[in-house]
Amino acid sequence: MFNLGALETHQLLNKINENILIADQEYKIVFINDSALKLLAKIGPYVGINDPEDFVGRDLGEFHGSRQQKILAEGKFPHFASITLFNKFSAEIMVDRLTIHEGKESGFILTWKDVTEFEEALEENRKQLQVLDMPVIPLSVDSAVLVPVMGKLTEDRLALLGDKILSHSARQGNQFVIFDFTGVSDELDAAIAFRLQQVINSLKLMGVQSIYVGIRPEMAKSIVLNGLHVNVPTFNTFVHGIRYVWKETGFELVKIKD
Repeated sequence: MFNLGALETHQLLNKINENILIADQEYKIVFINDSALKLLAKIGPYVGINDPEDFVGRDLGEFHGSRQQKILAEGKFPHFASITLFNKFSAEIMVDRLTIHEGKESGFILTWKDVTEFEEALEENRKQLQVLDMPVIPLSVDSAVLVPVMGKLTEDRLALLGDKILSHSARQGNQFVIFDFTGVSDELDAAIAFRLQQVINSLKLMGVQSIYVGIRPEMAKSIVLNGLHVNVPTFNTFVHGIRYVWKETGFELVKIKD
């Protein structure tokens, strides 16, 4: 039967392309493989450690909050968790007990999958989607803009919409904002209606009139059934809405003679 000695085990752990830390029964780190040393070289400066080898002897609990430390002491193993250190490094970790002959506990092994770059990519994509979400479209009447509202309405999306349209109105001097709900078929609950009304009220304080167009049957029914109030001009289609803006601003559509 093939048996691994201490040297062979050490070499094997260093060959594994995984961040591995081993701690004793008192949670003191006793081994860090080469892959984990590279990771800790990035983290070390945040805790005043320039040489990653100096993490040996440190408490494994330094990588966990109080809840995770309690799990280490009492919880079931293996234990999986997602952690963030210093609001910068994100990781998926697994902690399990190490045992020797006859099941005697000898310490802990921690594997650390660094997902920082993945999380950063997700955050960047989220920001890009926010820029594209609910665009503000200029219209032929300079003082009016169109905001197509599509998909499921959430409080986060409405908060983003409010910030975007208020900022745009302040810069461009908008007088009218047409909200087109043609792309929304969901019901409108009280919380979402309240958030939307906050956006409308904020625009009103800036002298900007809001107009709703394209409200679908499902949305209209939920507004009535929930006893919600829509204190803005409403029109069935965008065409009717823009005609209202033309009338208010003194414009009219005139056919050019041949």
